[in-house]
Amino acid sequence: MFLGDHLNLRDDPDVAKLMAKHGEPPFVMFSESVLKINRRGEAVPRSMLVCARSVYLLDADTRRVRRKLPIRELGAIRMSELSDNFIALTYPAEYDVLLVCARKIEAVVAIQDARAGGGGVDGVGGVVGAGGAPPAEIPVEIGMSFTYRAGADVLKRVRFERLEDGDVDTTIEDEPR
Repeated sequence: MFLGDHLNLRDDPDVAKLMAKHGEPPFVMFSESVLKINRRGEAVPRSMLVCARSVYLLDADTRRVRRKLPIRELGAIRMSELSDNFIALTYPAEYDVLLVCARKIEAVVAIQDARAGGGGVDGVGGVVGAGGAPPAEIPVEIGMSFTYRAGADVLKRVRFERLEDGDVDTTIEDEPR
């Protein structure tokens, strides 16, 4: 069983206002402190909030929305099978997001649950597919490397290597276009 709301955002009145403003049901499916890796490779602290319709990346200090990621537009989730904490959320219509999340499996489960409509009932919170059918599950692509679009014209490759001591070495590099 997952705890879900690790930042206790359900009790934050500013987050409740944010959710109401964006048409979200008042239910926090998952929250966690993460690092967003920007296009220059810098780690920027964020609070990740998973709701019924969207994933929000909030400023870690002010809790203002820095990016809203609609779950229905999410193309795939990319990650390794190792304990590296990296997860990429890919968006075909815009640039992707690379995050470092200590609870990456729990985050993926929460996003999948939101996509399946687990955040609400009968269109109140969940996402519905064509004809009212449940939407297709988000593909989770697992490998020892993956690419993501860090910006409009910036493609990056993330490589993972298991070291002899069991640790994971992660490399992020520009991918030739």
